Amino acid sequence: MAGVSVNAASIQGGIRCCANAIKELQRVSASLENKYRQAGMSGWNDRQYKALGNIVNDCTTALNYPIDELEECTQKLKELLKAVEKYENMQF
Repeated sequence: MAGVSVNAASIQGGIRCCANAIKELQRVSASLENKYRQAGMSGWNDRQYKALGNIVNDCTTALNYPIDELEECTQKLKELLKAVEKYENMQF
């Protein structure tokens, strides 16, 4: 492919983006679950609270869903990074 350029710094940036996305998804999911539990400890424990629990569970599941794909992407980027670094360090 003509005109394609990849360097180690760009790949490292992609790895950081994946790591940040994973961290943020985990943080938001944990925060949502924590706030739901806090509401239960403050006296909420009726039918609506349980229905809210189902919604919270659906949301946290959805938030956690892309994490495996992001981790897989990170691994592939690390492999690519090794290959690019090897190429960049070659002496011609």
